[in-house]
Amino acid sequence: MSVPKLHEKVYQEIEQLSDQQLMEVLLFVEFLNMREDKDFVEYVNSRTLKAVNDRKKGAKFYGLEELQKEFLES
Repeated sequence: MSVPKLHEKVYQEIEQLSDQQLMEVLLFVEFLNMREDKDFVEYVNSRTLKAVNDRKKGAKFYGLEELQKEFLES
């Protein structure tokens, strides 16, 4: 598929989404843009280790929005 057709297809699909789904798309796009950032990779690795330890202790897990907010504040 050509890039212009791909853009058109993505735009058409996005127009049909609910407000909540649009927010999820935005969060995912932001994730894609920073997933190779060194600080982000280190953050994900540290949170993964914490999650594994927390799971063993039966502690609360955090949602994606909470993690993204925490990362932006760090």
